[in-house]
Amino acid sequence: MAEPRKLLRRARVNSPQETAALARTFARSLKPGDVVAFYGNLGSGKTFFIQQICAFLGTAENPTSPTFTLINQYHTPGDLYIYHFDFYRLEHEAELVNLGLEDYFYNEHLCLIEWADKIPAYLPERRYDIFLDFVEGEPEAREIRVYRAGG
Repeated sequence: MAEPRKLLRRARVNSPQETAALARTFARSLKPGDVVAFYGNLGSGKTFFIQQICAFLGTAENPTSPTFTLINQYHTPGDLYIYHFDFYRLEHEAELVNLGLEDYFYNEHLCLIEWADKIPAYLPERRYDIFLDFVEGEPEAREIRVYRAGG
C-alpha cells in the first residue's frame, strides 16, 4: 500500500519573483534520482518553476516546455542530467509505451514532470508532488503546495 503524501511546504506567493525564490529554495533539496511531479492548470507556473530549478542547478539551457516532443534534456556543470517531461498533449497511455519512462524515473537523473495527472499509473511511488493553484482575483498570486510522496 502506498504511503500518504506528507506536506512539506505551503506558501502563497504574490509575484514571479517570490515563485522563483521558492523554486530555488526547493531546488536545494533535490538530488540525483529525484522525481518531481507538477500539477496545475494551464498558465499556473509549472514551466516557470522548472526554469527556476534548472537555473539554480546551473543548466546552460533555458528550459522550454516540451509540449510537442514530450521530453527535453538539460545538463548541469555537476554532470547531472535533468529530464523535463510535458504530458499536456498526451491523449492515450499507448503513446508512453516506447518512451521507456522507467529508464528515466528509476535512475540517477532528475525528472521534472508537467501534467503529471495524465500519467498517475506511471509515476514512481517515491517522488515530490508540487501543486500550483491560482488565487482568485489576483492574477500574479499562486498557492503552492509541496508534498513528499512515498516516504
